Amino acid sequence: MSKKSISETAFPCGRRKFLAIGALTGAGLVLPGKWIGSALALNQSSTKTRKLVVPKFNQSPTNIRKFVVALSGLGPTGIPVAAPNTTKFNGMDYYEIQAAQFTQQLHPDLAGPTTLWGYADVTDGKAANYRYLGGLIVAQQNRPVRIKAINKLPATHPLPVDMTPPYMMGRTTVNRISIHLHGGFNPWMSDGMPMADFDPSVADGGTGYYGASALGAGGIPLNIPDMDQPTGGFFNYHYPNQDRAKLEWYHDHAIGITRLNAYAGLATGYVLQDPVEHALMDNRLIPGMAQMVPLIIQDKSFQADGSLWYPSVYEKNSQLPDGSGRWDWGPDVIPPATGVTPPPALSGIPEFFADTALVNGAPYPYLQVEQRHYRFRILNGSQARFFNLQLYYASETNSNEIDLKPHGKLDRSKVVLGPPMIQIGTEGGFLPAPVALNTKIGELTFDPESENPTSYNLLLAPAERADVIIDFSNVPTGAKLILYSDAPAPFPSGDERNDYWTGAPDQSAFGGAPTPLAGYGPNSRTLMQFQVIPRVGPADPSSMSIMEKVALGTLPASSNPLPALTKLTTVGAVVRNLTLNEDFDEYGRLIQKVGTNVQNGLNNQGMPTWGRDYESAATEVISAGAKEVWRIYNLTGDTHPMHWHLVNLQILSRQPFDPEHFPTVKYTGPARAPDANERGWKETIRCQPMECITVIAKFDLPNPGFIVPASARTGGSEYVWHCHILEHEEHDMMRPMIVV
Repeated sequence: MSKKSISETAFPCGRRKFLAIGALTGAGLVLPGKWIGSALALNQSSTKTRKLVVPKFNQSPTNIRKFVVALSGLGPTGIPVAAPNTTKFNGMDYYEIQAAQFTQQLHPDLAGPTTLWGYADVTDGKAANYRYLGGLIVAQQNRPVRIKAINKLPATHPLPVDMTPPYMMGRTTVNRISIHLHGGFNPWMSDGMPMADFDPSVADGGTGYYGASALGAGGIPLNIPDMDQPTGGFFNYHYPNQDRAKLEWYHDHAIGITRLNAYAGLATGYVLQDPVEHALMDNRLIPGMAQMVPLIIQDKSFQADGSLWYPSVYEKNSQLPDGSGRWDWGPDVIPPATGVTPPPALSGIPEFFADTALVNGAPYPYLQVEQRHYRFRILNGSQARFFNLQLYYASETNSNEIDLKPHGKLDRSKVVLGPPMIQIGTEGGFLPAPVALNTKIGELTFDPESENPTSYNLLLAPAERADVIIDFSNVPTGAKLILYSDAPAPFPSGDERNDYWTGAPDQSAFGGAPTPLAGYGPNSRTLMQFQVIPRVGPADPSSMSIMEKVALGTLPASSNPLPALTKLTTVGAVVRNLTLNEDFDEYGRLIQKVGTNVQNGLNNQGMPTWGRDYESAATEVISAGAKEVWRIYNLTGDTHPMHWHLVNLQILSRQPFDPEHFPTVKYTGPARAPDANERGWKETIRCQPMECITVIAKFDLPNPGFIVPASARTGGSEYVWHCHILEHEEHDMMRPMIVV
């Protein structure tokens, strides 16, 4: 298996690769010694002469300048923060959050404003101020938040919607929503389940529809005590906030259109604080709110008029004689899938990697920082793209760039590291000890056998978060630094057409982008720029540097101010064996599934399969309060960011195995401990190809202060676990998780 995405001598036309595991009579399974399907190697000269008729995969306009849009933190000039009614419900914060369509000029070089779907705070009748990432909520531990979510979306989606797959479940409307507080410890009826979706009221042009998971006894919508009974167009949520301080986020989770709704803008932040965090700020051990900046990183593609673009054509490898389409198609692989029909003209796709980096909704923004410490709450909010975040001084010859060699690797003779990144938390809250990153060149390096990364800097999969402190105190004023990423897409093997960087070879002949020019997009590597300005006011106290000194080892571990981690033990834990699988649907499209280690019949290739549909009977049925150890075997060629609703987990180990013998497990190397910055609580975990990751969780249920009925659909507290590559989640890498 070649590491095409980091080749220094050629730029192969990589593609999405299908890891096929076939049956051998009497010998279990066999893993082919290479990826199924052909790969076309193209060097820089051949890309100029190749003549192909390729499907049109849109690329954003090439005139979008980098680092001309300014960022700020929270508030009027940054991400809008919702303001609660604090008296309507005793001891609680109450919000009315409305979802609607609006337009916003995201960058001055886009020809026009972008049509978006998003949230706005309309509490107590205030006028809706729709802005990208609007409605961010700041909450406090043990002070519940109640939300009345109102759907005012139009009947027509701004993106193409494939209505043919069975995961649309016969639904006819495309303006359904279901708000999921990602990372929240919430009663199931407020979890924002995929089938707890609802559309606008009849008065707003909708049907007043509620999905099966939003309905209680007698088909009446579920409700929170003392709140208005939903009668169409709205739904109520109760968040007890009984968990630790952390960055959560809420986004749409409506079945069949989650990927489209989130891409169109239905996502924003939710900051949960607690006394531990307040004490760290009050004692000047971490920056306060004035220097706390969310960085929500996403990738988007734009059409010439400024509107969003999302692919709607399934590009089969067999469409081109050299096999350079983007995805495998079932009848073209070995063994071929049978009994399938060609994909519809408007088709769902296996995953999407856009070409323009956005931070807080701005393409290639810049942020002015004083010579002091800043705390960055980083979220990878992309559909499918991973980020390997690194911080470098801008090139001396072009402050919009960093120095790269012609093949796209960092020029180590010129590139200069920025200050260390000190990670103090994950999506599950504070780490037990700070971790120093960005202390050496942070490029990805790979295991030549598995292509899994063995060295990286701050690696974030979709939905992962990192709580990071950067000290700019000793950075010269006027300096410019670039937040950079070199993660391949798909991760970890990569397809060069998804990697956009200054000076890359012209790949337009086979469906990629023309060579990006210095200072302009498309670009998926140079994400944003920091501009250092003089400090206003006194310098930060020396206490603010304790985290960094502990992380770097210049202070003893006993000086660590972060709270200790209570480790879960495996004593008395239930053990489950789960699998991550690839398959083909009835249209021959590549899909992903979650399953167990118990064979689930044969797929349409006539091969044993362990994958199960989202709607098939639940296999993860868990007793409330139980401790469970899950061993997850990744049988696919992708790294999957698996996300659990309800619970946070701890990683116990990762261990490579040989899928050839599965379901008999033959490990090919020793187990290794989680990375230092994974040793806290997690709810989105990277599961790498041909690797077993073992995790542990305790499945407690929250106490919202009222009786929570069992789900009329499943008979328990209904949650899910799924891949957070959104195209995978919906087709069909999601399974129910029922706590009884």
